[in-house]
Order: sequence, then structure tokens, then C-alpha cells
Amino acid sequence: MDITKTENEMTAPIHDFLVINGEKHSVRCYMPGHKGTENICDITEIEGADSLYDCDDNGGKGIIALSEKNAAKLFGSKKTLYSCSGSTLAIQTMLALAKERGSYKDHIVAGRYSHRSFINSCILLGLIPSWIYPEDYLSAVITPESVEAKINSRTLAVFVNSIDYYGGMCDISSIAEVCHAHGIPLLVDNAHGAYLKFAPFDLHPITLGADMCADSAHKTLPVLTGGAYLHIANDKYTGRAKQAMSLFGTSSPSYLILDSLDRCNAALASDNGHIAMLCSEITKLKKFAADVGYVLSPSDYMRITFDCAAMHSTGYAMASMLREFGIECEYADEYKCVLLFGYGTTDIDFETIKTVLKANGPRSLFEYQLPVPPMHIMTQTVCQPSKAYFSEKVRMPIDMAVGKTCASVTAPCPPGIPLLMPGEAVTPDAARVLKEKGVSEIMIMA
Repeated sequence: MDITKTENEMTAPIHDFLVINGEKHSVRCYMPGHKGTENICDITEIEGADSLYDCDDNGGKGIIALSEKNAAKLFGSKKTLYSCSGSTLAIQTMLALAKERGSYKDHIVAGRYSHRSFINSCILLGLIPSWIYPEDYLSAVITPESVEAKINSRTLAVFVNSIDYYGGMCDISSIAEVCHAHGIPLLVDNAHGAYLKFAPFDLHPITLGADMCADSAHKTLPVLTGGAYLHIANDKYTGRAKQAMSLFGTSSPSYLILDSLDRCNAALASDNGHIAMLCSEITKLKKFAADVGYVLSPSDYMRITFDCAAMHSTGYAMASMLREFGIECEYADEYKCVLLFGYGTTDIDFETIKTVLKANGPRSLFEYQLPVPPMHIMTQTVCQPSKAYFSEKVRMPIDMAVGKTCASVTAPCPPGIPLLMPGEAVTPDAARVLKEKGVSEIMIMA
């Protein structure tokens, strides 16, 4: 089977198989139990359907292998793997691959505000994060100089989150140069940036020099929730990638998710200007919002981040106002409100937002009492995260936990970013910030 029909037309081998299979099988004596009544394309690994973790076998000629090759061609990677468990599975896999080839090193240099999936993966793999605090609260933006300063003889890899929840982005090219000068890989959590390959400027981490990169396709592309990519640019990590992913992934991946990833390839290949046009419309909407008085924070192409604190309000107040008019935001906190757009955003969506913003200016959001400015939780690592997590532990009120050692991942979701990690000391400042975030109890080492 050819991978592409023409230069700009790409096949959808998974989808084509599912359609033919649905028409052919009148009696389904195989899983799942609904037998096609819920969705005719929902199947398991029957004859001809390929197996996600074994699709490289037999020459990689199955439908999943062919579809993944389509994705690799689109994104310019040496190898792309599908995940039906979001970027979490992709992050677990690339950390496992780095550890396997890492000569017994165990430290990962990472931005402090990495997603909980990163620290959870470190717990499972016995890795120790070496944190870099960015300048701003919840920011993922760390500098090449700060990365250089953290690398030592025990450093296995560098892990960065770019794009962050507010839309901040790291200087991937410069950080990659630092990593490669030290002979270590750069791993990127690009969960919010799968679209970057097709933006007005190609800012995808693989293009910019990352060795491995996790993309949550479902966040901005036309893919079902849970659909993600693991892109690999370094041949060193391609050979055992499927085996590593099978350590963590379900043995029954959803063919509905695989189908949506497959069809996304064809959509991107046939209309690769759509995302660039969408980014242009979002840029216009940002200008419109600023012109009517809203204060915006810098962000990536695909979102608008309102700096509500600068307008003497809160992100919660703005989210509530938008919700009254049927607009649900992606994320809001005490300080900012984030609107996230995607492949399926329509012209009507843009016009609706413009109408609401014009009719309800910043003055309508005024709050008499504002929360205290954000601050980093600065604490000390007392023991290895995996040791703390798998220890005997007890739950206690946060005030009583001061001076104890945290034994769980404490991460309000969204944004799913841990404020306190297993193995870290519960300081008075940490207890205060956690209480402000609504955390009243915490698990600590017994």
C-alpha cells in the first residue's frame, strides 16, 4: 500500500480498513462486547487490523505502521508513535527510552512547572528531577543559561514544557544546542503545540532540535481526546520505542482514537494552510481585544491569555462573564483567563467572542479585592520522589504537615502542575499557598 496518493494527498489506512470491516462483518464474534452497535468502527486487533505495539514487526506493512509513517512524514520526525493515552503515555515512553540509553544516570533537569505526568513518570522510573525555577509563576519558560548551570555528571536528559498553560514558549533551539554539547537528549512536553508544525512559522520542537517530543494531538488538532504523538528525531531512540511504550500503555488501545489520528493526517496533508489561516484570525482577535481595552499576556498562536490582574480583576471573574454568553474558557485562575482555539474553531466562534468582548469591557470585570501576587513554592528535596511516594504515609491537615515530607503529587487540575512534589519538605510558605489553592489535607511520609 502506498503511503501517499499524490504529493499533497495522503491515505488514511486505518480509517479505510475500519470502513471496509464495518461493511463486511455481519457477525462479530470478537471484542468489544457492543458488537458494533455503539460505533461500527470500534474494534480490537482482529485479522488485518494491526497491533499498536507490534506494528513494526513483519516489515511494518500493517495499517497502523503505515499511518504512523504518514504522521512522521508530516512532522519531519525519524519515527512517530501513536498514543491512545494522551501525552502522558508519550512522556512515560521518552523518559523510559532516555533511561534505557542513559548509562545509569538518574537526574533529569526540568522546569519546575512541568505537568504532573512528568513527575509521575519520574516516580515510576526512579528518576530525580533537578528543578529550574522560571522567572514567572506557572511559566515553563526556562533559559539555556539556567539549563547549562544545572547539567552535571548525573544528568540523564533535559525535559522542558513548551507551550505552557499561559502560552509561554522556551527557546528550544538554544536549549537543544546546550544539551547536545553535553551529549544528552532534549525531551519536550509539547502537549499544547501539536499545531506548531503548520503555524505561520514552523516552531515545532522537532524542527528546532529536540530529540523527542510529546504532542497532545487532541488539544488543537481534529483528534479525539486521548490521541497523541510521540515524535523521535534521534535514531538512538527509535529501535525500542514500541517496546518502551508497551510498558505503560493499555493492551487494548482505542481504534476510534487511532482512526481520528489517521484521518487527521489526511486532513493536514490536504489542507495544510488551514492552521496558518486560523492562527492569523486569532492574531486579529488579539488585536481586537486589545483595542477594546483588554490587557493580554504574550502567548502562542493558538490562544489568547487575558491578564486579568492587570485589569484589576481575576481570571475567575472573566471566565464567569464569558460563561454567561456560552463561551467556556480553557483555563482560569486568580490572575489570568485563557481561551484555547483549535482546528475546529469557526468564523462564528470568532464573531461571537468579538461581540461579547465589545459589549462587556474590562470595567465590567472590576473586583474590589484582589488575591495576593503569585509566588513560587521554594522548598527542599528531602528524599528521592519514588522513595517518598512508595513509603508508609498518612493524611493530615496542611497546617499540621509543616516540617514533614510530602508523599504525594499535589496538583490542582487544570493545569495539572504539581505545587509540591513527593520527597519535598512542607514549608510554611508551601502550606499557605496550598491552602489558598483549596488544598486542606496532604499525604506525608509516616
